[in-house]
Amino acid sequence: MFPVSPHRSTAAIGAALLATLALAACGGGGSSTSSAHSAASVMNGANESVGRGASVPSAVGAPAGGDSAKPAAGAGTGVTRANLAANLAATQDSLARRATIALQVTNIGQAVAKVRATTAAAQGIVLSENVGTTNSDVPLVESSTVTATTYAEITISVPSSELDGVLSDLGSVGTVIRSTSSSEDVGAQIVDTASRLDTMRASVERVRAFLQSAKDLTQIVTLEAELTRRQSDLEALEAQLASLKGSVARSPVQISLTTEPNVIVVKPHEAGFLAGLKSGWDAFTGSATVLLTIVGAVVPFLVVVALIGLPVWWYLRRRRVATPPPAVLPQ
Repeated sequence: MFPVSPHRSTAAIGAALLATLALAACGGGGSSTSSAHSAASVMNGANESVGRGASVPSAVGAPAGGDSAKPAAGAGTGVTRANLAANLAATQDSLARRATIALQVTNIGQAVAKVRATTAAAQGIVLSENVGTTNSDVPLVESSTVTATTYAEITISVPSSELDGVLSDLGSVGTVIRSTSSSEDVGAQIVDTASRLDTMRASVERVRAFLQSAKDLTQIVTLEAELTRRQSDLEALEAQLASLKGSVARSPVQISLTTEPNVIVVKPHEAGFLAGLKSGWDAFTGSATVLLTIVGAVVPFLVVVALIGLPVWWYLRRRRVATPPPAVLPQ
C-alpha cells in the first residue's frame, strides 16, 4: 500500500467538514448568524489547508433578504417624496392669491406709515391709497362718519412668496377686525394661452410669408388686413399671458384702517330656519322695491297718455255715434 500524504488527508477532512455543514444548512434553515459565521471560518480554514479546492458558495452565511433590498426601498420612497414636492411646487407656482384685511388702529397716519414700511420691506408697491374716503366694496355702517382721521384704505401688491409674512406683519399694526384670503389655480389658463400664443405666432409668420410672395394688389391689401387682425390677436394673447403670470408672481392686498371699532361691518355666519326666513324676506322686500320703483317710473307717462288719449277717444266715439249709417237703396 502507498503511504497517505498529509496534504491529502487534510483535504479529505476539509471536504468532509464542508459536506457536513452543507447538509446542516439544508436541514436547519433557521440557524443563527453566529453559526453561519463559524461555518464560514471553518471552510476558510479548510481551503487554506488544502491550498486549492472548490470555491465556497457565496450564499453560505448570507442572510436572506439582505441589506441590498433596503436601499432600493429607501430610493423609492425618496423618489415618491420628490415627486410630491415637485407637484406641490408646480401647484403653488400656478396659484393667483389675493387677500383683504381690516384693522382697528389708534392713529391713521401712523398706521399708514407702518403699512408703507411693511410693503417696502417685502419689496412690494402701493397701488392706491385713499385716506378719508372709500373706494372699495368694504361694508361700512350707515351712521359712520368717514374722515381723514377715522378711515383709510390702502391697496398694495407684494410677491406671492411674501404674502403670508406680510399678512402676519400687518396683523401687528392694529387689531384685526376681518381678514380674508383666496387662491385661484390659473395653471390651465396659462398653458392654454401659451399654446394659443404659439399657434398665433406661427399663423402670423405664414401670413407674412404669403404677403412677401404676393404680387397682385388685391391680394396684398387682403393679406395686409389679415396680418393686422392676426397681429392684434397676437398682442392681446401676449397681454393676457403676461397678466396671468403677473397674477401668480404678485398678490394684491387690500387694507382697511379705522379708528372706530364698529365702522366696518362684520357679517356673522348665519344658518338655520330663521336665517333662511330672513333671507327670503330680504329677497321679497327687494323685489317689491324694484317693482314699486318701476311702477313709479311708469306712472307719469300713464298720466300723460291718459290726459291726451281720453279726450281723443271720447271725440272719436261721439263722432261715430253721430254719423248715421248709410242708407240702403231697395233693389
